[in-house]
Amino acid sequence: MSNSAAYRWSYVDVEAERRRELRAQLAQETAHARELQEQARALRRVHRTAPVDVPVVTVSSQAGSEELSTALESARRTNRRAEAELGRAAAGIWSLPPERSDRPATPPPAARQRAAQEAERARQDRSAQVRAAALVEAEALLHRDGPACEPADLPGFARRLEALRRADSPETARTLLADLGVLVHKSALRQRVAARTAALRARLLDRLADTEPADRQRLAAAVAEAPDPSHLQDEVEQAVQRADAARYRSTVADTVMQVLRQRDYAVGEDFADLLAADGSVIVPFGAAAGGPGTGAVPEGYGLRVALPADRPGLTTALVRAPQVGTDDGGSVADPGAETDDRVQRWFCDGQLPGIEDAIRGHGVGLDRTSALPPGVRRTVVVPDAPWPETGRAHDDRTGDRTTGDRTADDRTAEDRAAGERAPARRPAKKATPPRTTAYPQERQRER
Repeated sequence: MSNSAAYRWSYVDVEAERRRELRAQLAQETAHARELQEQARALRRVHRTAPVDVPVVTVSSQAGSEELSTALESARRTNRRAEAELGRAAAGIWSLPPERSDRPATPPPAARQRAAQEAERARQDRSAQVRAAALVEAEALLHRDGPACEPADLPGFARRLEALRRADSPETARTLLADLGVLVHKSALRQRVAARTAALRARLLDRLADTEPADRQRLAAAVAEAPDPSHLQDEVEQAVQRADAARYRSTVADTVMQVLRQRDYAVGEDFADLLAADGSVIVPFGAAAGGPGTGAVPEGYGLRVALPADRPGLTTALVRAPQVGTDDGGSVADPGAETDDRVQRWFCDGQLPGIEDAIRGHGVGLDRTSALPPGVRRTVVVPDAPWPETGRAHDDRTGDRTTGDRTADDRTAEDRAAGERAPARRPAKKATPPRTTAYPQERQRER
């Protein structure tokens, strides 16, 4: 185990995540409905088909997961019905009967003329057969893939189909059919890409609703203007994670407070507020150091808990006061390496695993990212200032953490300046026993 460790925490609000996912899916269905509306308008404008109604399902911004789920199912049913109606409308356009090719009446020809006319009639018959087969294939192609094409391409398909009906040779019919196939394929591909892009853009814009205002304003403009916003997906997710970290930070701080209090650490009522506001708090071991199996852990040891504001990180570190007090009122500057090593192992083997498991048991995920094993170095000494029981906050930016080698004059001047800079704290409640309030720490240089 470790006398100091760093973690990446995660917390999931299941109901909020479900609402977020349902909103994103509904946004995609809304984008698809807009696309179907454009196809219906194109068919109506170019081919005078019957109007196809494609309503868009909407919900309030405060809708719960049940209402969102109902709206999503309704949107999907509406879009499927509209797709079927558009398919039937397109099928009626492409299935017009081919133009008849009546042979003109001619007077009885001579034998040579008769042979030439028979050859022409045979050629015309072959052309008619090829044209009819090409028309069947073209109509099937447009019936199958026409609804998936870009609406702006439909007039061009209609002109190609009409030219195919008037083809005067097998070669012309085959060429027109091949050209039509290529045009339909490219149009359908463009439409699929456009549909995916529109759905992705709608999803990303919806995700940005859960980000901080600065990120939302910057990324919303980038997503709306980008021809393909796929390269912004990671940046949007990072913005959502930053907002979630800020949103759930107080939950994590409250969870840590509950866990340490249950293990008899000297945790005050203001621990969670201080940790969430200042980012770092020292908690004395309190009654936890006097339990069975502690091996008489001396006073003056505690745990520093840090919760950075700019990322979902959590660090714990064993610390001790500059001077460890004794029962007779004296002081010992250093408990000794042997005692220090014993306290580290007691904390690492008997305390830290239980703290980690209890935090996870409250629904906060913890992934350890680094650790310092016990015995590698002496326990870090907090800055030369009163231990948390006095109610003063420590400034870790001054002095040496482990040796405290500043002169008395330096410490006096710095402590006086720190007192002038720091705002006055509220007096402690009389009912609060000594050594039961945790105090904030500045972020450490080693983090």
